[in-house]
Amino acid sequence: MKKIILSLIMVLSCTISSFAQSHSDRLSLGVGALYERGLDATIAWEHETRHHNAWEYFINGYIKWDECASCGHICPDSFLNNYRTWGIGVAYKPCLVRGRNHYGNLRIGASGGSDTDKFIAGIHAGYEHNLSLRHGWGLYIQAKCDLIVPDRKDLFRTGIVIGFKIPTSKR
Repeated sequence: MKKIILSLIMVLSCTISSFAQSHSDRLSLGVGALYERGLDATIAWEHETRHHNAWEYFINGYIKWDECASCGHICPDSFLNNYRTWGIGVAYKPCLVRGRNHYGNLRIGASGGSDTDKFIAGIHAGYEHNLSLRHGWGLYIQAKCDLIVPDRKDLFRTGIVIGFKIPTSKR
């Protein structure tokens, strides 16, 4: 009888702990460097569905710097005023890898936004690896490639983003 009760307790505790990770919402902030001379910042709200699959709704800002024509170095004017974009988008993230305190997602999405002159659209693909921390917090590393159209100045953006995720609700 004791073995049956212990078995039931073990099954219930495993079921409860595995359910606690699904259907959670997180706010994330990531910053990264992109090829060639780009800096990327993203704020996102992520809704996790079953088995660590997730939907992400994001706002993205991008700065591409260049050397100053007058001084030959990177100065505040050449960094902040060279080429800037912003975008709002959505991404679906199916889970590819799952482990004890980590999981990896493919990231597929689309966005729309603007540079300082005209409308631009983006198609986003990449891989995001998440490390689970205490109290629902997370750390992520993302390898990304963005295709930005119709602008030819910055057709492909490829790089690495590092960020963290904050839980927005307690379970």
